[in-house]
Amino acid sequence: MSQFDFPRVNFSGQAFINPGTANNNILLPLVTYDPIQIRAFLPPRIYLSTDLLALHKLGGLPVPPGQVIREDGNQRYIDLEPINTRQTFTDWATTPLGSSPLDTAYHALYELVTIKRTGKPLRGHLPAGWNYYGGMEFGFRDVRIRSVATTDEQLFTPESATCPSTIARLLDAVISFDNDAGQTTAVMIDVLPSLAMFSQVFCDSIRVRQPDSVLLSGRPYKGSLRHLNLHRIVNQAGVFSSSGTFFMALPLKELDGGPASPLMRLFQEYNHRQEPLAGVLIRYNLFEVQENQHPDYSALGTKANPATATVSGSLTPWYEGELKSMTMGRILVPDKPYLSDKTLSSVVCRVDHAKGRVRLDLLGSIPETQLSQQPLRYETYPLGALSLDLIRPGRADVTLGTFQIDTHHLSRERLLQTGGVLDIVIDPSLALTEADVDKGLLAIRARSARPDPDDPPTYLLENEYMAIADESGLYTDQGQDASRGYRSYGPGQEPCRVSVYRRGQPLTEPVPMTIMALTITQSGSSAAVSQFLKTSHFQNGQALVFPTDQAANCMYVFYPGASATVSDNLLADLIRTGFFVSLRILPAPDYGPYLNPAHPDYPQPIPFDFLYQELLMAYDLVFPKASLITPFTEAYFSRGWPFIWQRMDPANWSSATYMPSSRDMPMAKWQLFCQWVSQLQSQSLPPGQA
Repeated sequence: MSQFDFPRVNFSGQAFINPGTANNNILLPLVTYDPIQIRAFLPPRIYLSTDLLALHKLGGLPVPPGQVIREDGNQRYIDLEPINTRQTFTDWATTPLGSSPLDTAYHALYELVTIKRTGKPLRGHLPAGWNYYGGMEFGFRDVRIRSVATTDEQLFTPESATCPSTIARLLDAVISFDNDAGQTTAVMIDVLPSLAMFSQVFCDSIRVRQPDSVLLSGRPYKGSLRHLNLHRIVNQAGVFSSSGTFFMALPLKELDGGPASPLMRLFQEYNHRQEPLAGVLIRYNLFEVQENQHPDYSALGTKANPATATVSGSLTPWYEGELKSMTMGRILVPDKPYLSDKTLSSVVCRVDHAKGRVRLDLLGSIPETQLSQQPLRYETYPLGALSLDLIRPGRADVTLGTFQIDTHHLSRERLLQTGGVLDIVIDPSLALTEADVDKGLLAIRARSARPDPDDPPTYLLENEYMAIADESGLYTDQGQDASRGYRSYGPGQEPCRVSVYRRGQPLTEPVPMTIMALTITQSGSSAAVSQFLKTSHFQNGQALVFPTDQAANCMYVFYPGASATVSDNLLADLIRTGFFVSLRILPAPDYGPYLNPAHPDYPQPIPFDFLYQELLMAYDLVFPKASLITPFTEAYFSRGWPFIWQRMDPANWSSATYMPSSRDMPMAKWQLFCQWVSQLQSQSLPPGQA
């Protein structure tokens, strides 16, 4: 089960995340970007609630005289009319609302309109967010190998008195996504900017290096966010309290040196399993996030304002037949809070019957306290004594083993050194059979400060089933035949198959399954909830075919098992279990006069202004770093189109160099660009060759 296997090569250090933030619409009902139709709003708009519309009818809405109320489906909005050029948009977006001289007629409105997410007035907030010039880059900084575990009892660190040479050469080695020039080759992208619960890392190179040698080098598959924890730092809120665990696999075919590479030789030497090795599993958690959420763009200019985080993780063997985006096993999900409304995050574990142990992956779940801001210090939150219990049908619960989470038993430094996998020895005096353990449910409960010793609070309770799709971040175009698959790991179409396990074992028989949908089809609207599927015969590995008739941002949440309960809050459910996929259905605009030979007006010439309006303007306004690197002008595009073509080519889709980084370019717009290039080439040919 990958991170539970040996050897475990544990690392820690710092990471940086450099997202562009102007596409997130976090100030809804103020909207600058339409994530459904992939367009920037120029002018920006404010959607009006029923109360504000009523106030407007009474003449009490503070807007300029003659302001037009416009319609968008069943919604109403107003345009911020003075913000109608690229320059005014940039100046306005990087100035706190209520401070710009460009929109003084709306300053009073910003006091009245409240942000849906926070309930606070718009005034004072930055429309561009905290990192307008972010380029989506992601990377490691001073991330080093801290230890290598070869068995449950054997952990080698740089301080170990004796250490095998194959392990010694790994200790303190640097892990990075950098190229030879020291630039990161990775980007982090949310599939859905309006429902940002699934992030993915596209990476062209991962390396493990010592000053005199390269110990690992290759191109991994796309990384996937799993185990989102909203309460990791107990005395912080929002992003500052959160963490997330990513999984990515480096296959042998993309590994320089293949089985002969130094790390693979180590895996072969200390491997405890007989299955063929498929490559390396890379698992890491990002936590202790720091962001400057209130930048002064007048001082910052066009520089990026990246976030930083602590990173801790491991490199472990990856075996044939295992998922490449997640480790399947027995999963414990949050039950009761351990502090106020704060819960632990889901934990995957593996039972090793041969050694009488349960291995818990606690990397993303152990809570911390921020001790100080200057200097920045964190430490393990004292959860105290915990028990790993076995709930047996029709019989009394038993405690398999106990452990403690506090600064003495599992300090922050210890977590960084060991990668967060905790081994619990099953009490041999219980004389449990394998069937006893396999048929029961696991629970993590508090042992200290119990209000009722006979009814201890359960922090984590095993979910009988685990349902995960490797293809959890999906893209397709409106109207495409989804039975042929989706874009996920590369430009080709691949099916979305759901793996279903029961208490750590792959299902061999059908299981009941309910799948609920969260769908946004209209800019500025809330997600609609509907039932996508309800069946009593869902198969392990079954492919899902989603509707693609409308452009949309969608999430599909899985509820496996007859006893699964669909709550009123699907977002809370998917965070709790991680059983979901994100699907972005890109629009299919009709460019018949330019692309379709059957259209009566074909072929119409494509002016660059039209190409800019349809393809480039959204990225120019919302992701301005792109146009700083590649000027969005006719002169530049006419000369530099071969380079731009290579970056935008769907064949480059899985690379970190793909443009646009956000991966939200509809196929029709790519075809429009290709036609413009063909037109450009024909104009440059000598007479008679066009």
